[in-house]
Amino acid sequence: MRSFTLVVLMAVLICFTGCTSVGPAAGQRTVPQPMIDTSHPRAKLITGSEKLVNKVAVIDPRFRQVGQLQQAEVTVQNLTDIRYTLEYKFDWEDSQGFSVDSRSVWHRFTLTPRQTQRFQSTGKTPAAALIIFTVRFPDDAFIENYNQKDK
Repeated sequence: MRSFTLVVLMAVLICFTGCTSVGPAAGQRTVPQPMIDTSHPRAKLITGSEKLVNKVAVIDPRFRQVGQLQQAEVTVQNLTDIRYTLEYKFDWEDSQGFSVDSRSVWHRFTLTPRQTQRFQSTGKTPAAALIIFTVRFPDDAFIENYNQKDK
């Protein structure tokens, strides 16, 4: 009987230990990470501003051959009822993940509430095979000033 009680007690302890969640220590703040989607084998989709996570979706990467070059298309969707002014850029890599044509620039665009917009880029060399697409809030004092006027 004693061994049976001991086995039941251990089972209960194991169950309770397995069900507890491990979180940050008391007083420690968790920092949200930007969303990085690597589910597509040829695309890394990055939501580069923490405040955009779950508000803007970067989805549906598609590729096609254009002559000897690759062309990519990515869709950005506003999931909210808020108008956003954002920036995006495409970076291209070769099939082994090395940077190809690292002269990418940020392009500004506006998404109205619930709007979906597609963006395309063509690799500059035949070696360009993979993309890194990033969308973020612009780091621009003029945009911030404009947003303050609306409020």
